[in-house]
Amino acid sequence: MIDACSVVTISTPAKKRAPRLWTDDTRASWFAVGRLVDAHNVLQTVMTQLSSGVFLTGLALALGGSEMLIGLLAALPLAAKLAQLYLSWRIERAGHWRRVALASAALGRVPYLFVALLALAPPTNLTLALLVVALACAALGNSAFELSFLTWMAELIPEPLRGVFWGRRGQIGGAVGTAATLVAAWLLGAAPPDSSQFPRARLAAVFAIAGLAGLAAIAFLRCLPNPRRLRTRGEETPLRETLSAPLRDATYRRLLQFSAVWSFASGFMAPFYMVYMLRELRLSFFVVTALTALTNVIMAASQVYWGRLGDHFGTKPVLRIGSYLIALYPLLWLLTARNRIWPLIVAQIVAGFGWSAFHVSLGNLTLKLAPEASRPSYLATFGAASGLAEGIAPLLGGAALSLAQRSAVSTPAAYHVMMAVQLALFAAATILPSRITEPGGTAVGHLIRVMARYRTMDASAPAKLVFEHTYMHLARLADLIAREFPRDAETI
Repeated sequence: MIDACSVVTISTPAKKRAPRLWTDDTRASWFAVGRLVDAHNVLQTVMTQLSSGVFLTGLALALGGSEMLIGLLAALPLAAKLAQLYLSWRIERAGHWRRVALASAALGRVPYLFVALLALAPPTNLTLALLVVALACAALGNSAFELSFLTWMAELIPEPLRGVFWGRRGQIGGAVGTAATLVAAWLLGAAPPDSSQFPRARLAAVFAIAGLAGLAAIAFLRCLPNPRRLRTRGEETPLRETLSAPLRDATYRRLLQFSAVWSFASGFMAPFYMVYMLRELRLSFFVVTALTALTNVIMAASQVYWGRLGDHFGTKPVLRIGSYLIALYPLLWLLTARNRIWPLIVAQIVAGFGWSAFHVSLGNLTLKLAPEASRPSYLATFGAASGLAEGIAPLLGGAALSLAQRSAVSTPAAYHVMMAVQLALFAAATILPSRITEPGGTAVGHLIRVMARYRTMDASAPAKLVFEHTYMHLARLADLIAREFPRDAETI
């Protein structure tokens, strides 16, 4: 039997083994590469889900961490993206995207095993300091892996197929990650993380499984081939020119501005929704995880659909639709209370559709606007801009909550004020994508008109009345906007 690694590599009789090349002339190569990426993605998603979100927040609370510490932990993965500015230059010079991806993957996943040991340690300031150091190392490795892996995949996957590829990848990983988080939350039980009855040994097992799953995923990465295009020494570019090139690109600069504003708005309140549910709403780990799983299930089910729309109509209109849905998220949270948690279900459903469209289109748009010859530096600048903004945001949010706890403002009221601020930031950020020009893209109004008319053609559709009396009115409004503002419609 021929294994997957042998399918996607080309052997050579030479003594020194040649670089492994992409063989896209056979269906076997495509199938094998896709399965290897899916297998790695499943294990990586398990690692990510079990080492972040409610589990990381619960670990910080179990070790006696404050809101300020939680904000710092949330900022570490984002601030580590600043290192991508230098790493992109090194990767572009050497062209060893596969080698960097493998090395950085190991660096980003081993620290989770150390975090598992810290979960068993006494809750002291030294334990919290070591937790920050371990997660900082993991964030640095994961940041370098993200840059090199995206560059690697951009060379392997043709542009017309990237929307479906990323959507399918997110769909498979989301389903497995949801199952893993539900099982882990069930094992942790219902005890609050800041109580003496909380089973920290089980939490240590969760982080140990996360680290082992991440390390096991590297085995599948090792079977993937090198990209088709490899750099030579003659293509080296000075560091200053490499870093300034994305800023001189007007279209990409607008994308960076949008990403920075949106990332700040997203990170301002993101880590504290978990704290709000655990401390203020007094929800158990399982309930919090189930609500998060609802979002992940919707994201997994809809990403392929959004990816296909992006491949056909352009990624920017799908991005804008996702941003509109996400902007409703904090508004729904403002309606919640300890005896009224039903708005959380609606919020998670809306967030599932919104973030699904946003993630699958933003990554694809970033790759689409980045020139092939300078893709690592463009991706690094994008990661640094969004990471810096999203890294500063939770620090400010944590500082605001810490000040509120020492003042006369009640804690629930402080959370509600922060939700209102995030709502305003999201609303302002949704305007910025209109300034970005996407080659070959269409307008949001065009997408709405085409999909509305397509849906109403089928008389047997169960939702025909909804499309006739609601969706078609949106299509007519989009028609009016397209006629009255033709220039704006081309860039919306």
